Amino acid sequence: MKIRLDRPDRAAAGDIFQKYLTHDLPIAAAETRRHGGIDAAVDTMIASALNAMFERDETNQFLEVSYANGEKEVLHFGDFVSGAMIESVVRRAKKLALKRCIGGGEKGLIIDDLVAAVREEFKENEDLPNTSNPDDWAKIAGRKGERIIAVKSLVGHTRPPQRSVETVINTGQYL
Repeated sequence: MKIRLDRPDRAAAGDIFQKYLTHDLPIAAAETRRHGGIDAAVDTMIASALNAMFERDETNQFLEVSYANGEKEVLHFGDFVSGAMIESVVRRAKKLALKRCIGGGEKGLIIDDLVAAVREEFKENEDLPNTSNPDDWAKIAGRKGERIIAVKSLVGHTRPPQRSVETVINTGQYL
């Protein structure tokens, strides 16, 4: 039997975003025009950030949990979203917008700032779980039920490039 984590609720995460990504922040004029007003622009920005956080694809895979019964489960970054992480994402997005403005770009937040901030936040947190002792990790993560025997990080684990092997037929003496 596999017991899943209580997944962070996307709607709750959206509520937290609304506390930090407020309508009084400078939103780029292009975003406001594109979405038909500041309210719609902020709502679209939040939706885009939530999509980047909670998408269940390879780019958001975080850990592979192996259970004693042989089952495996892939956990994504979105499974570990917290209010503090959302606050940090908005803070990062503001910094990105400020740097762009100082560099001569458009003033105000844009959707790309939030999506980039999500990626940076995940990148910064990819080394956090200590996977050396799965039982301790399971207790900290609030896992109950089937015994966890291994936790493997999936971040940065792409297939290694195939190497060609050359056979040396003629051996000789090297000076």
